[in-house]
Amino acid sequence: MSDDEQFEVTDAGSSMCEKTDTNRLKNGSLIMIKGFPCKVTEVTTAKPGKHGSAKVIMKGRDILTAKIYECTMHAGDLVDAPIVKRNEFTLLNIDDTTLELLDSNGEVKSDCNLPEAEHLKEVASNIQKWFDEGKNEVLVTVLSTLGKELVVESRLGAEV
Repeated sequence: MSDDEQFEVTDAGSSMCEKTDTNRLKNGSLIMIKGFPCKVTEVTTAKPGKHGSAKVIMKGRDILTAKIYECTMHAGDLVDAPIVKRNEFTLLNIDDTTLELLDSNGEVKSDCNLPEAEHLKEVASNIQKWFDEGKNEVLVTVLSTLGKELVVESRLGAEV
């Protein structure tokens, strides 16, 4: 190989999901249902019949929007499971609805907003209330999946 050859690194998006077997799914598993990252809330298996193999019927709640989705797949099929990361940050400041966060490496992250989704209203109000009180540090959990980030939890840390 000569030194003047260059290769571009590209991402086809496949690194955002991994494959999992429908037979291994249980409540709490993460899978893609109709293109949305969901946490499985209900799994039932229909026995094999005259129309082929057993079926797995799943219900799941979207981890970003809390909407409920349902799907049916063949037992033994491989399905996409989103790769989800949860990171905890210390809240430094709130500018309107933008959060300024500090990670464990001392780097500042300022591209997250207070959650606006209905199912996260309590999280948003707690973050604002605790920050305004200023008695304790506020720790915020950010969920990252499929190129999206969402503040999903908050808790009080050490006193300041």
